[in-house]
Amino acid sequence: MKIILWMVVLFGGLYSFAHAYFLLKDKNKLGAFGIILIGLVICVCPFFIRLK
Repeated sequence: MKIILWMVVLFGGLYSFAHAYFLLKDKNKLGAFGIILIGLVICVCPFFIRLK
């Protein structure tokens, strides 16, 4: 179960940072900043979750 959680977290984090990169290339800095915040939340929140 933990492996599945970490796979989802890594995929979500990488996807959000890649999306933010493409938003920065399109000169949408506000959108890129929001997506980076979402990526950080995706990467940080699993440390507060305990799986049984």
